[in-house]
Amino acid sequence: MSEIKTLAQVLNGRDTISTKDARIYTKINGKVRNMIECNKFSAKWEKNKEDVQTLGSRIKRKKVTGVEGTGSLGGYLVASNWMKYAMPYVRGGKDLYFEVIMDIEDPTSAAGKQSIQLLNVNLDDIPIADFEADDGVMEFETDFTFEDSQLLQPFTGFED
Repeated sequence: MSEIKTLAQVLNGRDTISTKDARIYTKINGKVRNMIECNKFSAKWEKNKEDVQTLGSRIKRKKVTGVEGTGSLGGYLVASNWMKYAMPYVRGGKDLYFEVIMDIEDPTSAAGKQSIQLLNVNLDDIPIADFEADDGVMEFETDFTFEDSQLLQPFTGFED
């Protein structure tokens, strides 16, 4: 059996990933668009867990019964795209489902590049305007759901 190394022996600070090196793209109606206005993005698979209790035990156990893809997206409000995409649904038409592609590659890190695709993304709300009397800029933030994901390219620098 090999010797277990401490974190200090394995991970160099330079190998962590800088979030400044992330890129987010949307694919809507076949058109891929770089989301240059995006300043924050998060996505996760959230587990649904049911309680499992049995006679003779005080321990409450959990059973995973499903997962839900959730996330949030924020950025600067510099285009009318989200309004344009929302209006058909608002007027009684088809809702918008789209793809998101996330790439991250920090050239200083030995981790390499990772690419992930989210499928059937649907925004919870549509940014229209965000005005304040301070010296700020117009921004938006919205939550979303997604129905599938693919790991297109995994990090390769620290495989087990």
